Amino acid sequence: MGVRKNCLTLLVLILLTATIKTAWAMRKDFVVLILSLDISGAYNNVPYERLLYIFRVKGFLEWII
Repeated sequence: MGVRKNCLTLLVLILLTATIKTAWAMRKDFVVLILSLDISGAYNNVPYERLLYIFRVKGFLEWII
């Protein structure tokens, strides 16, 4: 989704996580594949600790964080 107007990276991550959780809720044996996410440089101006806190509050799985 890149640099689309009104498309925050956090919203994209929330959408991705929700999609994975929905697939797993449908069937526990579903395999979810992800090509890749290049977020290097996406959070250069965000305090690292705050970013991790937000991810945890939003319910991201620990291995993703």
